[in-house]
Amino acid sequence: MSTPSIPRHALWNGRPEAPARWPLLHAGPLSVILDGTDLRAIRVGDVELVQRVYVALRDAPWNTIPATTADWVVAAGPDAFRVTFTASHRHEAIGFDWTGAITGTPDGVIRYELDGICRGVFEYSKIGFNVHHALAGSVGRPFRARTETGELRGVLPRDVDPQRIENGTLTGMFAPYAELAIEVVDGTEAIVAIEGDLLELQDHRNWTDGNFKSYATPLALGFPFTSTEGQRIHQVITIRSAGPPPPAAERVPVVGIGASTGRWLPALGLGMPSHDGLLTARQADLLRDLATDHLRVDVPLRPGAWEAGLERAAGDARALGAALELAISANESSGEQLALLAERLRAADVAVARVLVYALAEGFSAFVSTTPAAIVRLVRDTLEPVIGPVVFAGGTNQNFSDINRERPTDPVLTGLCVSACPTVHAADDRSMVENLPGLAEMVRFAAEIAAPRTVHVSPVTIATRFGPYPGGPSGPGDLPAPVDVRQASLLGAAWTVGAVAALAASGAGSATFYETTGWRGVLELDAGSPMPNRFPSVPGQVFPLYHVLADLAEWKAGSVLAVDASDGLLVTGLAVEVDGMFGVLVANVTPEPQRVRLTGLPGLTARVRVLDEASAMTALTDPASFRAWAGGEISVRDGELWLALGPYAVARVVAGGRG
Repeated sequence: MSTPSIPRHALWNGRPEAPARWPLLHAGPLSVILDGTDLRAIRVGDVELVQRVYVALRDAPWNTIPATTADWVVAAGPDAFRVTFTASHRHEAIGFDWTGAITGTPDGVIRYELDGICRGVFEYSKIGFNVHHALAGSVGRPFRARTETGELRGVLPRDVDPQRIENGTLTGMFAPYAELAIEVVDGTEAIVAIEGDLLELQDHRNWTDGNFKSYATPLALGFPFTSTEGQRIHQVITIRSAGPPPPAAERVPVVGIGASTGRWLPALGLGMPSHDGLLTARQADLLRDLATDHLRVDVPLRPGAWEAGLERAAGDARALGAALELAISANESSGEQLALLAERLRAADVAVARVLVYALAEGFSAFVSTTPAAIVRLVRDTLEPVIGPVVFAGGTNQNFSDINRERPTDPVLTGLCVSACPTVHAADDRSMVENLPGLAEMVRFAAEIAAPRTVHVSPVTIATRFGPYPGGPSGPGDLPAPVDVRQASLLGAAWTVGAVAALAASGAGSATFYETTGWRGVLELDAGSPMPNRFPSVPGQVFPLYHVLADLAEWKAGSVLAVDASDGLLVTGLAVEVDGMFGVLVANVTPEPQRVRLTGLPGLTARVRVLDEASAMTALTDPASFRAWAGGEISVRDGELWLALGPYAVARVVAGGRG
């Protein structure tokens, strides 16, 4: 029989085609990556001025409507460039066409012009520029803004600034501005200006994004808007720096291991699958190797909406030796259903790890509040006599922005719960990686406002569950919007390394990743993908991220070590010490090969096993044999070794002991 296979690039990031390679352009001392119609990593020397500049059209429910582009002309020289193209957005009643012109001049100015026409009458929430300011050059940095009433000066906050609602309308961190200058490093300012509109600033850490965002057309004007036939939208963004340009440094990825952080890995669990059916014996055997601490089961307290799901979850939890994480949605009228739930739990013969309590609601809302204390009290009073004094957490089933606007203080909440997703605002591969620092920042601040209560991140997903959808609504023949092809990819595994590292470093008490089985899980269904042409996989395989969780299961008794990655856009890492043994995961988070220097290791040798495109098919279809191999032995000299990592590869390194 032939060995099952998955196309090479689909192993990388779930897509059969090779990732696009976009040019590096220069405007005098500035450099910029042209990524389609986006500008990324605008730098002066080695200092990033702006993380990303892009044009977005959001429909009335805030889904992003992607553009099709044509008529590309790219003319680039050693210190100047000009790029032109046309773009068109079409979805239901939405019709918007625009031309883009991007120029970079030898004096160090980048200018991006949008000139567009609305075709017909339609509702939209946003059309225009967005500018991302990376956290490294923003948090705690001085800024000045030119507003309609004069210059505003201040320091961008270390604390996550809440998304404000004033008079029922969302608004920004401060008054709208025509120009914003941030001192990204001492002596060097990044200056962003707009013509044809005003910008407003938002702290994107509220949605686990790794940036502050300047966006055109202030939210305070209200939304959605209604277009008129022939309406013109014209905006121009310019970017420049002020101050002497620092010299560029060589970007060699280094992952340094430091001392113990005094923290432990969060309790790691899985969610129940979105499809029906109990685990098979084979699936249960594979999942037991993950030493899953808990299974999340959603319990919406409507008659007939939760009973079968709870029974199935209890059966799976018993099969895995895991406890349940009850995600209960309730309201003040849920007393009768809660009493029934208590009866079921009393008879279920399965432990409960914690209870997450949400206000009973449907779908996504930008104006949702945190769980009212009265609802948590009702749930706790009913269930605690049955399941014991576990954590009863309140918060949100959506984004941290909900908690940050209305921070819970009632002591009836003994924990804080929030979900996390790297693709709330952008669905491309690079944005997933850019947003890892935002995940760490969100949990850090959540832990500060929750103290002494614990923070529980549940669930962690790659795609948003309820919308809005940054890649656009699903069309005929598309995957369901909450499904992401990177679930089954090496990129999914590499991102999971960074996500667990962020959660561990920032003090999360527990985290629920993905689901057990299916295309939102860690194992493919035995019957295979329901849409193999869209979601390439092998029936019954494990997904690459399975091995990340399995490695962590082996080290869960260890203390978390400090890890310093010199460039988080190239590599990320996680290290644990167990009885003098260092277990380290190092992930290449790019589609380019990376040679990585790993420092701070004990001993004279290390065992290194790499999950990459060469080893993937064995790892995915015969996980037991892959995991039985400890890896090759490499010499450690002065505490360091070098790793050669292919696209989105994950290296497991064990040094100073057996592992």
